Amino acid sequence: MFTVSVSYARLVEETLGAEGLDVGSLLRELDLSPGIFKDIAGCKVQDLARVLSRAVLQTGNPDIGLKAYGLVKPGIYDVVGYVMMSSPDLKCALEHLVRFCSLVDNGADFSLYREGNIYRLRIDRRGGSNGIPRQFYDIGTAALLSYLRWLYGNPQFTPLCVEFMHPEPADTTEYHRILRCPMQFGSPSHSFLFDAALLDAPLSTSDVALASMHERFAEQRLHEQTSQLSTWRVQQLIMERLTDGEPSIEEVAAALCVSKRTLQRCLKKEGTQYKDLLNETRREQAHLYLRHSHFSLQEVAYLLGFHEHSSFFRACSRWFGMTPGQYRARRGFLRGEFSEAHAVAAYG
Repeated sequence: MFTVSVSYARLVEETLGAEGLDVGSLLRELDLSPGIFKDIAGCKVQDLARVLSRAVLQTGNPDIGLKAYGLVKPGIYDVVGYVMMSSPDLKCALEHLVRFCSLVDNGADFSLYREGNIYRLRIDRRGGSNGIPRQFYDIGTAALLSYLRWLYGNPQFTPLCVEFMHPEPADTTEYHRILRCPMQFGSPSHSFLFDAALLDAPLSTSDVALASMHERFAEQRLHEQTSQLSTWRVQQLIMERLTDGEPSIEEVAAALCVSKRTLQRCLKKEGTQYKDLLNETRREQAHLYLRHSHFSLQEVAYLLGFHEHSSFFRACSRWFGMTPGQYRARRGFLRGEFSEAHAVAAYG
């Protein structure tokens, strides 16, 4: 299950509050815990997607994510931000962001590479971006640009271009006000393009001694993260194996190079067990396929690892209180509900 750090989640909360939303009431409407923005284990990306989608419905403001720009604080990226801060220049700071990005958002993959006189910082999402509203990316864009301008020491610091995957909105006034650079929409990736010479600019916050200490701490945090058998990793393995039938805990444990007992202990520490993750993964995939694909019911059953249609029908009755055909029929009714039709299918 993909999550973002507490500091990043709190930025989302502050952004919604600054727009005048009653965040507590919004969470209750979505049946989400009031503490999701403060959980040290991180906030689920799919929950943030639902929250942001509902916020757009309530405010009527599709640019609500960009409101995060004026709320960013130096500690927004936690230890990753401190590593960036003590870097000798902006290029090194961005390289550190690429290295440690999963400490901020474990569903994001950052890459930095040169294209002639231009550096491209590209952001991809593991598992794809289906179900994640553009406001999620808007917050990330606003936060990163605000932080880079602070690091550079000049609010006029501007990328050469910012590329977005979502279609161009009808009104881009707020984008232009904040980014102050050319933009491309409907691009194959979400990217920032920078003048290579600009990234060589030294940082006034650079400190060799602090950089070494911050990097060691970040490396330790990264090691702890990657060595853990997290629930989202188990769910990813389940999804990869569903078309071959219901994967057993022994199969998943073998893929993780641990024993069944070790895997069970690790999941127990995270407050869950394998059969619940299997059920949750299938339910989320069923929602995606029935609401957002043209696969036949037989194909959906196969994709979910059910060899008998009766088992698939019984499972849908448990998950949704109706047959798969009835649940798919509701798709037309919910198509206009941005919060449900576009957010619940997020996998992060």
